[in-house]
Amino acid sequence: MAKEAASPEGLASERPVEKRADGAPAKAPDDGGPVGGAPWGRPLAAFQERWTTLEVGLITFVLLWQLASLVAWVMVGGLAARPSPDSAAGTVFRSSFGAVVLGSAAWGLSRKAKIEVRRAATIAAIVVGLGLGPAWKSVGVAYFDNLKGWLQEGSTLTLMGGLRGLATRLTLWLALLGGSLATGLGKHIHVDLILRFLPKAARKPVAIVNYLAAAAVCAGASWGFFDFNAIQSYDAKAEDSAGTKLARAAHEMGDHAFLLRRQMGLDLWSLPHVLKGEPYDSWMPSEEWNAWVKEGGFEARWSATEVASLGVPPGGRHTALVVSPNGKSTRGSLVEDLNLVFPFGLLAIALRFVLRALLTMSGHASADPEAAVKDEIAELSHNSTAAPGEDENALAGGGS
Repeated sequence: MAKEAASPEGLASERPVEKRADGAPAKAPDDGGPVGGAPWGRPLAAFQERWTTLEVGLITFVLLWQLASLVAWVMVGGLAARPSPDSAAGTVFRSSFGAVVLGSAAWGLSRKAKIEVRRAATIAAIVVGLGLGPAWKSVGVAYFDNLKGWLQEGSTLTLMGGLRGLATRLTLWLALLGGSLATGLGKHIHVDLILRFLPKAARKPVAIVNYLAAAAVCAGASWGFFDFNAIQSYDAKAEDSAGTKLARAAHEMGDHAFLLRRQMGLDLWSLPHVLKGEPYDSWMPSEEWNAWVKEGGFEARWSATEVASLGVPPGGRHTALVVSPNGKSTRGSLVEDLNLVFPFGLLAIALRFVLRALLTMSGHASADPEAAVKDEIAELSHNSTAAPGEDENALAGGGS
Protein backbone atom coordinates (compact mmCIF):
# COMPACT_ATOMS: atom_id res chain seq x y z
CA MET A 1 0.00 0.00 0.00
CA ALA A 2 1.33 3.41 -0.88
CA LYS A 3 2.19 5.56 2.06
CA GLU A 4 -0.02 8.61 2.39
CA ALA A 5 1.63 11.95 2.03
CA ALA A 6 2.07 13.67 5.34
CA SER A 7 0.15 16.88 5.66
CA PRO A 8 1.59 19.99 7.36
CA GLU A 9 -0.79 19.34 10.22
CA GLY A 10 0.53 15.80 10.57
CA LEU A 11 4.11 17.00 10.62
CA ALA A 12 3.23 19.50 13.28
CA SER A 13 1.57 16.82 15.37
CA GLU A 14 4.55 14.46 15.04
CA ARG A 15 7.08 17.16 15.97
CA PRO A 16 8.57 16.53 19.45
CA VAL A 17 6.93 18.60 22.15
CA GLU A 18 9.28 21.35 23.24
CA LYS A 19 9.81 22.19 26.87
CA ARG A 20 10.05 25.53 28.59
CA ALA A 21 13.04 26.71 30.57
CA ASP A 22 11.49 25.35 33.80
CA GLY A 23 11.09 21.88 32.27
CA ALA A 24 7.33 22.00 31.75
CA PRO A 25 5.84 21.21 28.30
CA ALA A 26 5.52 24.30 26.16
CA LYS A 27 2.00 25.52 25.52
CA ALA A 28 0.39 28.60 24.12
CA PRO A 29 0.60 31.34 26.75
CA ASP A 30 -2.64 32.93 27.92
CA ASP A 31 -1.60 36.13 26.18
CA GLY A 32 -1.68 34.44 22.77
CA GLY A 33 2.05 33.82 22.34
CA PRO A 34 3.33 31.19 19.88
CA VAL A 35 3.49 27.53 20.92
CA GLY A 36 7.03 26.73 22.09
CA GLY A 37 8.20 30.32 21.62
CA ALA A 38 10.16 32.07 18.90
CA PRO A 39 13.28 30.30 17.54
CA TRP A 40 15.60 33.12 18.64
CA GLY A 41 14.66 32.45 22.28
CA ARG A 42 15.61 28.77 22.25
CA PRO A 43 19.33 29.37 23.07
CA LEU A 44 18.21 31.60 25.94
CA ALA A 45 15.87 28.88 27.22
CA ALA A 46 18.68 26.32 27.03
CA PHE A 47 21.00 28.72 28.87
CA GLN A 48 18.30 29.21 31.52
CA GLU A 49 18.11 25.45 32.08
CA ARG A 50 21.89 25.12 32.44
CA TRP A 51 21.97 28.08 34.82
CA THR A 52 19.20 26.51 36.91
CA THR A 53 21.04 23.18 37.04
CA LEU A 54 24.21 24.95 38.19
CA GLU A 55 22.37 26.85 40.92
CA VAL A 56 20.65 23.70 42.19
CA GLY A 57 24.09 22.09 42.52
CA LEU A 58 25.49 25.15 44.29
CA ILE A 59 22.55 25.26 46.70
CA THR A 60 23.08 21.59 47.54
CA PHE A 61 26.80 22.18 48.09
CA VAL A 62 26.26 25.25 50.29
CA LEU A 63 23.53 23.51 52.29
CA LEU A 64 25.74 20.49 53.02
CA TRP A 65 28.61 22.75 54.12
CA GLN A 66 26.27 24.78 56.30
CA LEU A 67 24.95 21.66 58.02
CA ALA A 68 28.50 20.36 58.48
CA SER A 69 29.69 23.64 60.02
CA LEU A 70 26.72 23.84 62.39
CA VAL A 71 27.08 20.22 63.48
CA ALA A 72 30.83 20.68 64.00
CA TRP A 73 30.25 23.86 66.01
CA VAL A 74 27.70 22.18 68.30
CA MET A 75 29.74 19.00 68.78
CA VAL A 76 33.10 20.65 69.44
CA GLY A 77 31.49 23.28 71.65
CA GLY A 78 29.59 20.65 73.64
CA LEU A 79 32.62 18.41 74.16
CA ALA A 80 34.78 21.41 75.11
CA ALA A 81 32.29 22.81 77.64
CA ARG A 82 33.70 22.58 81.16
CA PRO A 83 31.24 21.37 83.83
CA SER A 84 30.46 23.94 86.47
CA PRO A 85 27.72 24.66 89.01
CA ASP A 86 26.44 27.47 86.79
CA SER A 87 26.27 25.50 83.55
CA ALA A 88 25.42 21.90 82.73
CA ALA A 89 25.59 22.36 78.95
CA GLY A 90 28.51 19.98 78.56
CA THR A 91 26.87 17.26 80.63
CA VAL A 92 23.58 17.59 78.75
CA PHE A 93 25.36 17.35 75.43
CA ARG A 94 27.34 14.27 76.48
CA SER A 95 24.17 12.57 77.72
CA SER A 96 22.39 13.33 74.45
CA PHE A 97 25.40 12.28 72.39
CA GLY A 98 25.74 9.02 74.31
CA ALA A 99 22.03 8.28 73.91
CA VAL A 100 22.20 8.82 70.13
CA VAL A 101 25.35 6.69 69.70
CA LEU A 102 24.24 3.81 71.93
CA GLY A 103 20.68 3.87 70.63
CA SER A 104 21.82 3.78 67.01
CA ALA A 105 24.26 0.97 67.78
CA ALA A 106 21.59 -1.09 69.52
CA TRP A 107 19.14 -0.60 66.66
CA GLY A 108 21.72 -1.65 64.09
CA LEU A 109 23.07 -4.64 65.99
CA SER A 110 19.60 -6.04 66.73
CA ARG A 111 18.32 -5.87 63.16
CA LYS A 112 17.85 -9.67 63.01
CA ALA A 113 15.81 -9.81 66.22
CA LYS A 114 12.05 -9.45 66.53
CA ILE A 115 10.76 -5.90 66.32
CA GLU A 116 9.64 -5.92 69.97
CA VAL A 117 13.10 -7.03 71.13
CA ARG A 118 14.73 -4.50 68.83
CA ARG A 119 12.69 -1.63 70.22
CA ALA A 120 13.29 -2.67 73.81
CA ALA A 121 17.06 -2.93 73.23
CA THR A 122 17.14 0.48 71.60
CA ILE A 123 15.17 2.13 74.39
CA ALA A 124 17.41 0.52 77.02
CA ALA A 125 20.53 1.73 75.19
CA ILE A 126 19.15 5.27 75.03
CA VAL A 127 18.43 5.25 78.77
CA VAL A 128 21.94 3.98 79.49
CA GLY A 129 23.44 6.68 77.27
CA LEU A 130 21.49 9.38 79.08
CA GLY A 131 22.54 8.03 82.46
CA LEU A 132 26.22 7.81 81.60
CA GLY A 133 26.47 11.49 80.68
CA PRO A 134 27.51 12.73 84.15
CA ALA A 135 30.08 9.92 84.42
CA TRP A 136 32.22 11.29 81.58
CA LYS A 137 31.38 14.99 81.79
CA SER A 138 35.07 15.93 82.23
CA VAL A 139 36.62 13.41 79.87
CA GLY A 140 38.45 15.06 76.97
CA VAL A 141 37.41 18.60 77.89
CA ALA A 142 40.94 19.99 77.66
CA TYR A 143 41.59 18.17 74.37
CA PHE A 144 38.44 19.45 72.67
CA ASP A 145 38.94 22.92 74.13
CA ASN A 146 42.33 23.04 72.41
CA LEU A 147 40.76 21.77 69.18
CA LYS A 148 38.02 24.41 69.41
CA GLY A 149 40.61 27.11 70.08
CA TRP A 150 42.57 26.06 67.01
CA LEU A 151 39.48 26.11 64.78
CA GLN A 152 38.45 29.52 66.08
CA GLU A 153 41.80 31.26 66.58
CA GLY A 154 44.52 29.45 64.63
CA SER A 155 43.17 27.99 61.39
CA THR A 156 41.69 28.96 58.05
CA LEU A 157 38.32 29.31 59.76
CA THR A 158 39.82 32.16 61.81
CA LEU A 159 40.06 34.17 58.60
CA MET A 160 36.34 33.55 58.04
CA GLY A 161 35.16 34.47 61.54
CA GLY A 162 35.22 30.94 62.92
CA LEU A 163 32.69 28.15 62.47
CA ARG A 164 29.81 30.44 63.40
CA GLY A 165 30.95 33.12 60.95
CA LEU A 166 31.21 30.53 58.20
CA ALA A 167 27.68 29.30 58.91
CA THR A 168 26.37 32.88 58.79
CA ARG A 169 27.91 33.58 55.37
CA LEU A 170 26.71 30.25 54.02
CA THR A 171 23.20 31.16 55.14
CA LEU A 172 23.40 34.37 53.14
CA TRP A 173 24.67 32.50 50.10
CA LEU A 174 21.81 30.02 50.45
CA ALA A 175 19.22 32.79 50.64
CA LEU A 176 20.50 34.67 47.59
CA LEU A 177 20.99 31.53 45.51
CA GLY A 178 17.43 30.55 46.39
CA GLY A 179 16.22 33.99 45.35
CA SER A 180 17.97 33.71 42.00
CA LEU A 181 16.56 30.23 41.43
CA ALA A 182 13.04 31.36 42.31
CA THR A 183 13.35 34.30 39.92
CA GLY A 184 14.41 32.03 37.08
CA LEU A 185 11.41 29.76 37.66
CA GLY A 186 8.97 32.66 38.01
CA LYS A 187 8.31 31.85 41.67
CA HIS A 188 9.83 34.98 43.17
CA ILE A 189 7.80 37.13 45.54
CA HIS A 190 5.93 39.76 43.53
CA VAL A 191 2.70 41.77 43.59
CA ASP A 192 0.56 40.72 40.62
CA LEU A 193 -2.78 42.30 41.57
CA ILE A 194 -2.73 44.79 38.69
CA LEU A 195 -1.54 42.15 36.22
CA ARG A 196 -4.54 39.95 37.03
CA PHE A 197 -7.00 42.70 36.07
CA LEU A 198 -5.27 43.57 32.80
CA PRO A 199 -6.52 42.18 29.48
CA LYS A 200 -4.59 39.12 28.34
CA ALA A 201 -3.11 41.02 25.41
CA ALA A 202 -1.62 43.64 27.77
CA ARG A 203 -0.11 41.21 30.27
CA LYS A 204 2.96 40.37 28.24
CA PRO A 205 4.32 43.92 27.69
CA VAL A 206 3.53 44.88 31.29
CA ALA A 207 5.30 41.77 32.61
CA ILE A 208 8.37 42.57 30.48
CA VAL A 209 8.51 46.14 31.79
CA ASN A 210 8.08 44.77 35.33
CA TYR A 211 11.00 42.36 34.93
CA LEU A 212 13.27 45.02 33.48
CA ALA A 213 12.39 47.47 36.27
CA ALA A 214 13.14 44.80 38.88
CA ALA A 215 16.45 44.09 37.14
CA ALA A 216 17.37 47.79 37.28
CA VAL A 217 16.58 47.96 41.02
CA CYS A 218 18.63 44.82 41.77
CA ALA A 219 21.55 46.05 39.67
CA GLY A 220 21.51 49.42 41.45
CA ALA A 221 21.39 47.72 44.85
CA SER A 222 24.25 45.45 43.77
CA TRP A 223 26.50 48.40 43.01
CA GLY A 224 25.39 50.14 46.21
CA PHE A 225 26.47 47.18 48.34
CA PHE A 226 29.78 46.89 46.49
CA ASP A 227 30.44 50.63 46.82
CA PHE A 228 29.84 50.41 50.57
CA ASN A 229 32.16 47.39 50.91
CA ALA A 230 34.87 49.08 48.86
CA ILE A 231 34.86 52.10 51.18
CA GLN A 232 34.28 50.23 54.44
CA SER A 233 36.52 47.18 53.91
CA TYR A 234 39.00 47.97 51.14
CA ASP A 235 39.99 51.52 52.13
CA ALA A 236 38.60 53.12 48.98
CA LYS A 237 37.44 56.74 49.09
CA ALA A 238 33.90 57.86 48.41
CA GLU A 239 35.08 60.24 45.67
CA ASP A 240 37.06 57.55 43.84
CA SER A 241 35.86 56.47 40.43
CA ALA A 242 34.19 53.11 39.89
CA GLY A 243 37.33 51.77 38.19
CA THR A 244 39.50 52.82 41.13
CA LYS A 245 37.20 51.14 43.62
CA LEU A 246 37.14 47.93 41.58
CA ALA A 247 40.95 47.96 41.32
CA ARG A 248 41.32 48.59 45.04
CA ALA A 249 38.96 45.74 45.89
CA ALA A 250 40.74 43.40 43.47
CA HIS A 251 44.13 44.24 45.03
CA GLU A 252 42.90 43.62 48.58
CA MET A 253 41.20 40.39 47.55
CA GLY A 254 44.47 39.28 45.95
CA ASP A 255 46.27 39.83 49.27
CA HIS A 256 43.55 37.89 51.08
CA ALA A 257 43.77 35.02 48.59
CA PHE A 258 47.56 34.84 49.11
CA LEU A 259 47.17 34.78 52.89
CA LEU A 260 44.46 32.12 52.56
CA ARG A 261 46.77 29.84 50.58
CA ARG A 262 49.55 30.28 53.10
CA GLN A 263 47.18 29.59 56.01
CA MET A 264 45.89 26.41 54.38
CA GLY A 265 49.50 25.20 54.22
CA LEU A 266 49.94 26.04 57.90
CA ASP A 267 46.78 24.09 58.74
CA LEU A 268 48.22 20.94 57.18
CA TRP A 269 51.32 21.52 59.28
CA SER A 270 49.36 22.22 62.48
CA LEU A 271 46.78 19.45 62.24
CA PRO A 272 49.02 16.56 63.42
CA HIS A 273 50.20 18.63 66.40
CA VAL A 274 46.66 19.58 67.39
CA LEU A 275 45.38 16.02 67.02
CA LYS A 276 48.17 14.88 69.35
CA GLY A 277 46.92 17.36 71.92
CA GLU A 278 49.75 19.90 71.65
CA PRO A 279 48.66 23.51 72.39
CA TYR A 280 47.67 25.09 69.10
CA ASP A 281 49.15 28.49 70.02
CA SER A 282 52.63 27.41 71.15
CA TRP A 283 53.73 24.30 69.29
CA MET A 284 55.58 26.23 66.56
CA PRO A 285 59.09 27.41 67.55
CA SER A 286 60.55 30.64 66.20
CA GLU A 287 63.05 28.81 63.96
CA GLU A 288 60.29 27.03 62.04
CA TRP A 289 58.15 30.17 61.87
CA ASN A 290 61.00 32.34 60.54
CA ALA A 291 61.91 29.70 57.94
CA TRP A 292 58.28 29.51 56.85
CA VAL A 293 58.09 33.30 56.44
CA LYS A 294 61.38 33.40 54.50
CA GLU A 295 60.20 30.73 52.04
CA GLY A 296 56.62 31.96 51.84
CA GLY A 297 56.94 34.41 48.95
CA PHE A 298 55.69 37.41 50.93
CA GLU A 299 58.21 39.69 49.15
CA ALA A 300 56.18 39.40 45.95
CA ARG A 301 53.35 41.45 47.48
CA TRP A 302 54.96 43.43 50.32
CA SER A 303 58.24 45.27 50.90
CA ALA A 304 61.25 43.58 52.49
CA THR A 305 60.90 45.82 55.55
CA GLU A 306 57.31 44.77 56.07
CA VAL A 307 58.17 41.09 55.66
CA ALA A 308 61.11 41.37 58.10
CA SER A 309 58.69 42.62 60.76
CA LEU A 310 57.09 39.15 60.84
CA GLY A 311 60.20 37.53 62.32
CA VAL A 312 60.24 36.14 65.87
CA PRO A 313 63.36 36.33 68.12
CA PRO A 314 65.23 33.05 68.70
CA GLY A 315 63.84 30.94 71.51
CA GLY A 316 60.32 32.28 71.11
CA ARG A 317 57.18 30.68 69.74
CA HIS A 318 54.45 31.82 67.39
CA THR A 319 50.87 30.72 66.80
CA ALA A 320 50.60 28.98 63.44
CA LEU A 321 48.32 31.71 62.11
CA VAL A 322 49.30 33.76 59.09
CA VAL A 323 50.05 37.44 59.73
CA SER A 324 49.75 40.26 57.21
CA PRO A 325 53.01 42.20 56.75
CA ASN A 326 51.11 45.49 56.49
CA GLY A 327 50.01 45.18 60.11
CA LYS A 328 46.34 44.46 59.45
CA SER A 329 44.75 41.72 61.50
CA THR A 330 44.01 38.56 59.58
CA ARG A 331 41.27 37.43 61.96
CA GLY A 332 38.05 37.74 60.00
CA SER A 333 39.85 39.21 56.98
CA LEU A 334 38.00 36.93 54.55
CA VAL A 335 34.69 38.15 55.96
CA GLU A 336 35.26 41.30 53.89
CA ASP A 337 35.37 39.18 50.75
CA LEU A 338 32.52 36.90 51.80
CA ASN A 339 30.35 39.98 52.30
CA LEU A 340 30.46 40.42 48.53
CA VAL A 341 27.74 37.79 48.48
CA PHE A 342 25.26 40.70 48.59
CA PRO A 343 26.36 42.50 45.39
CA PHE A 344 27.12 39.23 43.61
CA GLY A 345 23.77 37.67 44.53
CA LEU A 346 21.78 40.77 43.62
CA LEU A 347 23.60 41.02 40.29
CA ALA A 348 22.71 37.37 39.57
CA ILE A 349 19.06 38.11 40.37
CA ALA A 350 19.17 41.18 38.10
CA LEU A 351 20.48 39.05 35.23
CA ARG A 352 17.77 36.50 35.98
CA PHE A 353 15.11 39.19 35.59
CA VAL A 354 16.61 40.32 32.27
CA LEU A 355 16.70 36.74 31.05
CA ARG A 356 13.11 36.16 32.11
CA ALA A 357 12.04 39.32 30.27
CA LEU A 358 13.68 38.02 27.09
CA LEU A 359 12.08 34.59 27.53
CA THR A 360 8.69 36.21 28.02
CA MET A 361 9.28 38.37 24.96
CA SER A 362 10.12 35.30 22.87
CA GLY A 363 7.21 33.26 24.21
CA HIS A 364 9.33 30.76 26.14
CA ALA A 365 7.90 31.99 29.44
CA SER A 366 4.29 32.84 30.20
CA ALA A 367 3.08 36.21 31.44
CA ASP A 368 0.25 34.49 33.30
CA PRO A 369 0.74 35.31 37.02
CA GLU A 370 -0.41 31.81 37.97
CA ALA A 371 1.70 29.91 35.39
CA ALA A 372 4.16 28.51 37.92
CA VAL A 373 1.35 27.37 40.22
CA LYS A 374 -0.54 25.75 37.35
CA ASP A 375 2.56 23.81 36.31
CA GLU A 376 3.07 22.51 39.85
CA ILE A 377 -0.59 21.46 40.13
CA ALA A 378 -0.42 19.71 36.75
CA GLU A 379 2.76 17.89 37.73
CA LEU A 380 1.29 16.78 41.07
CA SER A 381 -1.88 15.58 39.35
CA HIS A 382 0.17 13.65 36.79
CA ASN A 383 2.26 12.00 39.52
CA SER A 384 -0.79 11.08 41.58
CA THR A 385 -2.49 9.43 38.60
CA ALA A 386 0.66 7.71 37.35
CA ALA A 387 1.67 6.22 40.69
CA PRO A 388 -1.01 3.47 40.86
CA GLY A 389 -0.17 2.27 37.35
CA GLU A 390 3.51 2.17 38.15
CA ASP A 391 2.80 0.16 41.30
CA GLU A 392 0.67 -2.30 39.33
CA ASN A 393 3.40 -2.72 36.73
CA ALA A 394 5.96 -3.29 39.46
CA LEU A 395 3.74 -5.91 41.09
CA ALA A 396 3.09 -7.59 37.77
CA GLY A 397 6.80 -7.69 37.03
CA GLY A 398 7.53 -9.09 40.48
CA GLY A 399 4.87 -11.78 40.09
CA SER A 400 6.17 -12.93 36.76
